[in-house]
This record gives sequence, C-alpha cells and structure tokens, in this order.
Amino acid sequence: GGKERMQQQQEEQQPARRRRSPGGWEGATVDEASMERSKSFVKALQELKNLRPQLYSASEYCEKSYLNTHQKQMVLDNLKDYAVRAVVNAVDHLGTVAYKLTDLFEQQASEISTFELKVARLNQQIFTCQIYVDKEGSRQQQMMGASMKHHKHYILPLLENFLCHV
Repeated sequence: GGKERMQQQQEEQQPARRRRSPGGWEGATVDEASMERSKSFVKALQELKNLRPQLYSASEYCEKSYLNTHQKQMVLDNLKDYAVRAVVNAVDHLGTVAYKLTDLFEQQASEISTFELKVARLNQQIFTCQIYVDKEGSRQQQMMGASMKHHKHYILPLLENFLCHV
C-alpha cells in the first residue's frame, strides 16, 4: 500500500543520502554521478508510469466485486479507502519524480557552470600566451633590427657589394 511505498522510497533515498557529500558524490566521477541521477530519475518516472495499469486493474477488480456482492456498502467503503491510498501514492510518486528531475537539472546546471569557468580560464590562458608571443616576437624583431644595424658588414657583405654595383 501507500505506507509500504513510502517506506521503500525512504530506504532507496537513504543510501543516496549517505553517498552524497557537501561537494558531490563521494568516490564517483562527475559522469558517474550524472549517470546515477539520470538512472534514478528514469526509474522514478517508470514507477509512476507503472501506476496506471495497476490502477486500471484495481478499478476493474473493484467494479466486479461491487457488482457481484450483496455487501455493496462494504465494497464501496473499501474502494474509497483504496482510492485515497492510490491518490496519495500517485502524489508521492509525482513528488519523487519532481525531486529527482530538479536534482538532475541542478547537477547539470552545476556542470555547465564548471565548464564555463574552465572555458573562461582557458581563454584567459590563451590570451596571456598570445600577449607573450606578441611581445616575444616584437623583442626578437627589435633584436634582429639592432643586430642588422650594428653588424651589417659581418652578416651581409655580399649583399652590400651587390647593392653598390647595381
């Protein structure tokens, strides 16, 4: 019934709570934690979907019981109790699905933020490297120019002779 379902959900959630640490999932990579959350959500959603045929089956049973008995009031009272428990169970399943979906979205938003920070850091490193490369290139060009200016006759004696005769 509803109590058994609630107790089962609490038992399923407790191991997850024990594994969870303030920084994430202990002993699991980001991909493993993401996969675990996805599986948990899909399982909760499937359990919610499974309620429908169970409710239809129970409804048919109650209808047959009502039609085939002389104690209609007792069957009707049992049906009301069952309907209340079924609605509570369905709402509980909806809450579980909503919680797991929210958890999945939060985890994915956190991953996106982490990736955005990594991309920003890489862009900063690229920018820093580009500045270094530009400065180093300028410095080497200046050194090459100074070297050419001061040591022309050692570096290009043939070129000077050629230019003078042209």
